[in-house]
Amino acid sequence: MSETVSRLPEKGIGLALEILEQVARDDRGASAADIARAVGAPRATVYRVVNSLVRDEYLVRRADFSGFLLGARVLELAALVGSVRPAHAPVVDRLRAETGEAVHLFALHGSGFTVLDEDPASPLCDRAAMTADPTASAVGHLWLITYGDADRSDRRWGEASSDMRQAIAEAYAVRGYTEQVALLAPDRGCLAVPVADDTQRVVGAVTLSTSIARLSLAARHVSALRDAAASLALPVAAGR
Repeated sequence: MSETVSRLPEKGIGLALEILEQVARDDRGASAADIARAVGAPRATVYRVVNSLVRDEYLVRRADFSGFLLGARVLELAALVGSVRPAHAPVVDRLRAETGEAVHLFALHGSGFTVLDEDPASPLCDRAAMTADPTASAVGHLWLITYGDADRSDRRWGEASSDMRQAIAEAYAVRGYTEQVALLAPDRGCLAVPVADDTQRVVGAVTLSTSIARLSLAARHVSALRDAAASLALPVAAGR
């Protein structure tokens, strides 16, 4: 299996995971155009990664060529994992119970972010908008601060203005977390606390989403979010 993964373009690994996630969400068979739209990537890039995944049996084409389904390799992995819960699950579950709010966990990488744990009781309100525009979400703001200056050949996310990036960076320097208000839904806001590895490189984010009316109160949960983030570095790094 390691030999197969090594054939995928290194910068496309994060995109490949997002493509698998999109296909898993559509049991009718997601088309390449649908996938490209959902992940916010150029269609040619998506075709290239999809063809790699089909070649290595992580995806299969529907018999009528209308879309793609999960392949045998993914099903084999699912069978191996079985009922084993990921290492981050107890930490995230405890945080949800403690705050009573929607908590999501993300891995950040050069080509974007991967959703590691979406709150089943309160799913992400607009995943397509989040993946299409880093300025629209708190986790996107964290990505801009950490990876926005990276020399990426695959620039599938639009460029934020320098003024906006400076404002985001200055607010982050003061708070130690990023925040968005009513950018994805008119009645919702979100905080994103970084998850850093032992070199202090940001590798992920734990986010708390709530109603705008409760957002100012949500700041009281920042300490709990930071405590959780400190114990999530290894599980998040493994999921990147």
